[in-house]
Amino acid sequence: MNLISFLRGDNSLTPAQERSREIFFYLIFGVLTTLVNIASFIIFDKIAGTRTIYASVAGIRFDLLDAVNNTVAWMLAVMFAFVTNRAFVFCSKGPFFKEMAGFFASRVVTLVVFEIGTFELCIFLLQNVLGIDKGAVIFSVGSFTCTYKYIVKLLNSFVFVVTGNYVLSKLFVFRGAGSSRKAKPIKTDLSVPEECDKKGGQ
Repeated sequence: MNLISFLRGDNSLTPAQERSREIFFYLIFGVLTTLVNIASFIIFDKIAGTRTIYASVAGIRFDLLDAVNNTVAWMLAVMFAFVTNRAFVFCSKGPFFKEMAGFFASRVVTLVVFEIGTFELCIFLLQNVLGIDKGAVIFSVGSFTCTYKYIVKLLNSFVFVVTGNYVLSKLFVFRGAGSSRKAKPIKTDLSVPEECDKKGGQ
């Protein structure tokens, strides 16, 4: 398999190679998207400082500022993810605005279920079951302090969010993916292709 063909995703790839390429690029850009998400979350969390605004849903008490922070970080990450997913991961040639609308709509599901839902659940378990405060410092590097909340954000993003986003993007958004790599029609004439003629029939 030619490396350039693999990176470009051209017609020479077999279906198995196309799947491998798709997963490879999804993982790369998935990691970058997750880093955008986490970095944005930490920046806004540092800006908010120690302020908290508590609310309760179904008897579970959570910090509204964390939910707002997760939403802002999600918006920035989704903007980055849509461009890279469309162009490099799924190589989609489908309608741009239709796919963008579907992409953002599908990511709303992961926002509610994973970015906020499983995050708040993990924070709840951390504090109420393990008895560890989310703001407790694990380690410090210079002026940066890493708390348990950041570890929860990191694990939640890489385990739940990345997996959920891939499934939704593959099944419901980029259904036109791979259209740029459709097999070329078989020629019925026996003439030598121009490009092969130039290479001496190789």
